[in-house]
Amino acid sequence: MTLYELLNREIKRMANGIGLHNKGNIHPLIMNEIEKYIIEIVLEETGYNYLAASKMLGIGRSTLYRKIEALGICHADNKQVVASPHLL
Repeated sequence: MTLYELLNREIKRMANGIGLHNKGNIHPLIMNEIEKYIIEIVLEETGYNYLAASKMLGIGRSTLYRKIEALGICHADNKQVVASPHLL
């Protein structure tokens, strides 16, 4: 299965779930979830090295910090999970 096919399947599933609860503009909700997922994968891949992760993502480290806070991403060892304000 290609990456496109995998993403296509997952995005359709996500859109269907969101559409049941939110009849408005679901684009930002989906984009935030996709971005959160990608950042979490890159952080795990880099062992939560924020500089390496920001380089891999092609964004500045301060931008990465802002996205982590905005999307409610926490370190794997952190027990406190902050809900993403975009999804409330």
